[in-house]
Amino acid sequence: MRYANSEFKEFFAGGDPFDKLQSVQGEVFRSVDGRKTFRFDLNGRHYFAKLHFGVGWREIAKNLFHLRWPIVDAENEWRAVERLTSLGVPTLHPVAYGVVGVNPATRRSYLVTQDLNDTISLEDLGKKWLTQPPSPAIKRALIKRVASVAHALHSHGMCHRDLYLCHFLLHENEPDLRVSLIDLHRAFSSPRLRRRWLVKDIGSLYYSCLHLNLSTRDLLRFVRAYEAQGLRHAATVNADFWQAVATKARSLHKRHGDAA
Repeated sequence: MRYANSEFKEFFAGGDPFDKLQSVQGEVFRSVDGRKTFRFDLNGRHYFAKLHFGVGWREIAKNLFHLRWPIVDAENEWRAVERLTSLGVPTLHPVAYGVVGVNPATRRSYLVTQDLNDTISLEDLGKKWLTQPPSPAIKRALIKRVASVAHALHSHGMCHRDLYLCHFLLHENEPDLRVSLIDLHRAFSSPRLRRRWLVKDIGSLYYSCLHLNLSTRDLLRFVRAYEAQGLRHAATVNADFWQAVATKARSLHKRHGDAA
């Protein structure tokens, strides 16, 4: 399966798309576990490419042993981007995608997306807040925006699995405080998400906010925006869920220290 917009159809013409991308010079952001992510320029525009070289049978067996479905190519992220787009959640903009091969252990694949220019991760924005606190209105709006994104995912059967502040990008020059969700490599969908996956997502997000010293009112504002049935439901019927979220965040902090 392959997709390319007109610009990348021309770029790929006469050659193997994977090999062409592999030969491109760019700024490497990650090169681990059979994957390489890098930023490059083409025709004066900036793009990100994620190449998958094949994970090998050992990695597949390890994931299955731990009852995890192995991610063997770029299709998982491609499908997640499609799903988020259909839900109206701002995310990546793919311009090229392809999978080559049948063997899951050696399959090669690629996903190219537009660079989201003029953005800042909420993790980096949070660091600025420590010395330059935002206005209460901006802070409230961003808390509600992040909560609404998390609610949209979970209420439609999606789990991010790496839901940290660094994967939310604020578009700085847009007046509506648009926030895009990125890094969907491990995201998955299920008709019925188990509670532990929801706890992992929200617990990870809470952990990545701990250094911001959010007030109780800030946290309740998030809960109110995330919970479709309001604070009373969260404090009674769903109290054990939010306790599990706090426990997960503390566990991550104990294991890894501050997120930022």
